[in-house]
Amino acid sequence: MGLAVYNSINLDIRFPSVCYRKLLSPAVVPFNNPRATVGVCNVTLNDLKGVQPEVAKGLQDLLDEENDVEDIFSLTFEVALSALGKVTSMPLKPGGADIPVTNENRKEYVQLYVEWTLNNSIYSQFQAFYHGFHSVCASNALIMLRPEEVETLVCGSPKLVMEDLKKVTVYDGYSASEATIRYFWEIVLSLPIEIQKRLLLFATGSDRIPIGGIGEMTFKISRIDDTSLLPMSHTCFNQLVLPPYKSKKILRQKLLTAINNAEGFGLE
Repeated sequence: MGLAVYNSINLDIRFPSVCYRKLLSPAVVPFNNPRATVGVCNVTLNDLKGVQPEVAKGLQDLLDEENDVEDIFSLTFEVALSALGKVTSMPLKPGGADIPVTNENRKEYVQLYVEWTLNNSIYSQFQAFYHGFHSVCASNALIMLRPEEVETLVCGSPKLVMEDLKKVTVYDGYSASEATIRYFWEIVLSLPIEIQKRLLLFATGSDRIPIGGIGEMTFKISRIDDTSLLPMSHTCFNQLVLPPYKSKKILRQKLLTAINNAEGFGLE
């Protein structure tokens, strides 16, 4: 991931937002201190919703319950761990196995549970991930970035303007004035944003654009004369291969078939 940022390559990954907050905790690796705590940040139940939505819903139900939660949930301050076919319990605080969760202390239980899940239980794994990322992307400039801006560096911008993509497109075997190309852009510009993103994913391998905008992309539409084929793509080169179909209707049908059934590097 660090190498992708270093080389200005967008990755099609979907990490929860808390991951990027953890990557910036701290934003600069503590100098010459291998024992320094890294990758730990303040977390809330809302953060857990992006990682374990069902667990988060259960904890929210615990907070919203109007009756005696001790009788209904029968919980204590511990969490169950399943590993290698065995289930063990981990106390959320000293003596947690003997402390029942009540209406009075349930907020503390939920907060400790969230902190354990998003910080404590994965500390060693995320510590390695943190140091791996920063070993390539170490920079004081990270201090100035918000977590969502780091996500944009990694994944690209979600804002998509197809008119801008049209302006930077180059053609191989076509000219911009040919009927097939005119039909293509009329179709693309009329599509819903989600289908436009699917087209971009089909042609480039990512439904996001570089942080500098579509103007920094290279995009090519190439001609192939076999109209029995569906449109194809070479994602490594941001290239769409388009046959010269006889009509706008056929082009639309073939294009939607291709992008809606694409899987991996080929068609299913």
